[in-house]
Amino acid sequence: MSEDTSLGSQALFSDAGGMKDFGSGVYMLQLFANVCMVDCGEGVVIFDAGLPTDGWRIVKELRAVSDLPVRYIIYGHGHADHAFGTKAVLEDAAERGHPRPVIVAHENLPKRFDRYQRMLPYHERINRIQFAIPEGIPAFPWDYIYPDETFSGEMTLRLGDITIELRHARGETDDHVWMWVPERGVACVSDFWVWSCPNVGNPFKVQRYALEWAQALEEVAALKPGLMLPGHGAAIAGTAEVEEACLTVARALRYLDEQVVEMLNQGRWQEDILHSFEWPDEFAASPYLAPIYGHPYFVVQALLRQYHGWYGGNPSRLFPASGGEVAEQVLELAGGAEKVMERARKLAGDGRTQLALHLVDFVLETGTGPRREALELKSSLLEGLAAREKSLIARNIFLGGVRQIAKEMEQVGGEEET
Repeated sequence: MSEDTSLGSQALFSDAGGMKDFGSGVYMLQLFANVCMVDCGEGVVIFDAGLPTDGWRIVKELRAVSDLPVRYIIYGHGHADHAFGTKAVLEDAAERGHPRPVIVAHENLPKRFDRYQRMLPYHERINRIQFAIPEGIPAFPWDYIYPDETFSGEMTLRLGDITIELRHARGETDDHVWMWVPERGVACVSDFWVWSCPNVGNPFKVQRYALEWAQALEEVAALKPGLMLPGHGAAIAGTAEVEEACLTVARALRYLDEQVVEMLNQGRWQEDILHSFEWPDEFAASPYLAPIYGHPYFVVQALLRQYHGWYGGNPSRLFPASGGEVAEQVLELAGGAEKVMERARKLAGDGRTQLALHLVDFVLETGTGPRREALELKSSLLEGLAAREKSLIARNIFLGGVRQIAKEMEQVGGEEET
């Protein structure tokens, strides 16, 4: 059984887990993103380094169980919550007179850091929406500590009598690494496991890789770990339990991959695929695949982006008119904005929220009509979608829209636009 199996999904981003001691020098500090630690007798290996604000906690928790020097810091991948608590660990080493830990990562990670620094304002903006981070609080790291050593496919380290095997596979990122400690039967897998439908196809982020993700989980299962330490949420203990968890998610990802490929080979286009792919009850009911962060729809979007271009099959949309121009024609044909708003309210009352949103957007995109009324209705519809949505990403996108509307309505003030 996993530790706190029933809470695995609910505790996905909890920072209340604290330090977990699994014996034989294996620890996991369960924070927003987990930090794994392995005491190898001659030193400590840290796998994943948390958020920038996690550094002090990593040092505090580590020093409560070991005075040994940290010999290696391994970045599971370069996301903001997995590779940025490093500074405090380096400072602790210097204060104790320990050798500077060697930082290890995949060879693509420095390129990721370079891109992040080039596009910091953009990443600040999208992270603020994705995680509902209030204004005035940093939403993305600004201080980067690059790896000392990088590798491509695999890398093996020895510390004391412990072997540290690092393996690269594309999954949530192209610089993703997982760690196998054979003497302890422990796999530290970073975000290859997150107690959610895998976060493939994040609406804000660059390409992610469903099939390679499945292959990585199959490789983990083949080693028959007795313990799997994930990037988020509770650990999974027991060889049979780890195998079931990994292979269930791998089968789900392969199922979606095979569907998309088959439908593309049949000559079907994106919109058709997105509205007709299947997600069997077996996967929908699995605690390993709860759509509380990632979502099967997002996975299909990622597969389409990976295997196909952006053309949707309709030549009318190759060089489309602007949304505002189309909206003007729709409103004119419908008999004006009031008619469209009336139909939007009816659709909303019938529970057809998404269709109602499209009609409201026609009114808003023209820049004419009862703008305040349309904004209020759109805000209400988005709040309704958010209340029903399980995926944190999707929910925060809806609520981000609500906040944006609130800002615009402040500018509009109390005046009704006509």
